[in-house]
Amino acid sequence: NREDEKLYSEIINQNSDVLLQLINDILDLSKIEAGTFEYIKQPMDLGEMCRNVYEIHKGRVQEGVTLTLDNENDSLMINEDKNRILQLITNLITNAIKFTYEGEIHFGFKLKKDYIDFYVKDTGIGISEEKLSHIFGRFVKLNSFVQGTGLGLAITRNSILMHRGAIKVHSVMGEGTTFDVRIPLNYIA
Repeated sequence: NREDEKLYSEIINQNSDVLLQLINDILDLSKIEAGTFEYIKQPMDLGEMCRNVYEIHKGRVQEGVTLTLDNENDSLMINEDKNRILQLITNLITNAIKFTYEGEIHFGFKLKKDYIDFYVKDTGIGISEEKLSHIFGRFVKLNSFVQGTGLGLAITRNSILMHRGAIKVHSVMGEGTTFDVRIPLNYIA
């Protein structure tokens, strides 16, 4: 019947999306390791990009969770690879959404003297201490029941390191997780 057809169609589409993401992630990781990961720098407004990410993801949070962009009205012109910065922000927001079942997710950026701090903070389930040291590894999944390839954070970390930046994570089980990304301004401005 039509309801079954619709259900099967949705399952096929979801699985196709997962496979496509896996292929893209593996290609990105291969490019990083081969040193052929391309960066095409161009002027971009980080504030506008964050507003776009917010608009796309605000309806994807679980019921009872609010997504907040702390820099709602800010603009910051930088010279950077728009796609790579978008990928970085999206990976961190997507992870926060997957593991936050109540409370809130905050994200934004702070301009410092010679660098930008970007952060994503959630009130999700948190990450245990033993898993914290492995989360940037390839194919590492914190929860086998949650959709994903286990490559997003590995790609995010490698991309940040190629920008001569750094990523830190702080987490408390049952209270939430904060990712802090620092990118030197002399490489992006």
